Amino acid sequence: MNGAPDILTAGLKMIASLGVVLVMILALLYGLRRLTRQRMGTGGGKQIQVLESHYMGVKKTISLVHVPGKVLVVGVAGDRINLLDTLEEDDVLSRIASDAPPQSFGPILSQRLRQLGRGWKGKEDRQ
Repeated sequence: MNGAPDILTAGLKMIASLGVVLVMILALLYGLRRLTRQRMGTGGGKQIQVLESHYMGVKKTISLVHVPGKVLVVGVAGDRINLLDTLEEDDVLSRIASDAPPQSFGPILSQRLRQLGRGWKGKEDRQ
């Protein structure tokens, strides 16, 4: 008979301890969530923006991505993203922001590829 009250008090202590542990875990999760929100919110907005994308084929696109100080031309294919070129931020943003009808980045890309092609031909001629 002496064992029954001991089991009851041990069970109550175990349930109370479990409750304390659960409350501590929830408090830690709340604190971590609040801390990460504060850190993420200090940017003042989106730092990375996709300016424009052009579909090239099945799961293949070329995109203009604006990051602070640069505009990147990236190729996206399946599970890969490749950096194709880096453009001057001022040139691209001024073209996008101008009052003229919006120009797709296709002509900009073809012009840039022609420039790159001329650079490669020049390297071959020197050898």
